[in-house]
Amino acid sequence: MFTQVTEALARFSRIGALISLLGATHALSLILNWFSINYDNVGRSLITGYTFMEPLLLSLTAGGAAGATGVLASNIRDLTKLRLVTPLLSFTASGLALLSPLYTYLVKLSSFEGLNFIPEIGLFASLFTGIAIAGASVLALIAGLRTRVAAYSTPPPYWATAREEAEAFTEIREPVAEAQTTVYEQPPEREQRVAEAAGGQCPICGDIISGGELGECSSCGAVFHKDCLNVWADLGNKCPSCGGELRG
Repeated sequence: MFTQVTEALARFSRIGALISLLGATHALSLILNWFSINYDNVGRSLITGYTFMEPLLLSLTAGGAAGATGVLASNIRDLTKLRLVTPLLSFTASGLALLSPLYTYLVKLSSFEGLNFIPEIGLFASLFTGIAIAGASVLALIAGLRTRVAAYSTPPPYWATAREEAEAFTEIREPVAEAQTTVYEQPPEREQRVAEAAGGQCPICGDIISGGELGECSSCGAVFHKDCLNVWADLGNKCPSCGGELRG
């Protein structure tokens, strides 16, 4: 389970870094020439990405959203938040990045009638980076879906099935005569759960619980290796069995 969580976090981090790089490249395309205007082969004017205010703001916002995607993808350790935040911000960045050159051509330049506008390299760079960010956003969405499936693909923990079997066995147990009944001092409830879990699988790492320092979920009573519980609490602090808080 640790391997799956670690790989998922690394995957989101790499995708976030790629989106940030593409967002920075899109912002740099503003200094390039997007269009040129020829005046009957006599004169020539150039239109850059920052010539008009609206496309400039759209592209800068797209670059900021892409940069925020990379920062959050590298720092958030909660997979539930990562699956939501990374695709949302990246799709927002790609939409703004594509809207900027399209708005320049369809809205701003259309108001100048009778002029011949020739696309330049800056326009193609801005469109390409916008499409590339959209592709990276799809990768982030797919990574989120794959991580969600992997998180719930493990078998049920041993302690849960053991408890169900014990309850079923209790229902068919024959009563014992009072004369043969001997009262013993019962161990604490936590020690009973630890004893039941011995020999089973740790719900986090899947290894056999054979002894040593153990920990448990305060919500559902699931028993884990102490080291597994400490690492799992740092990754998300959510019980893999019931989803409750492992530590207050």
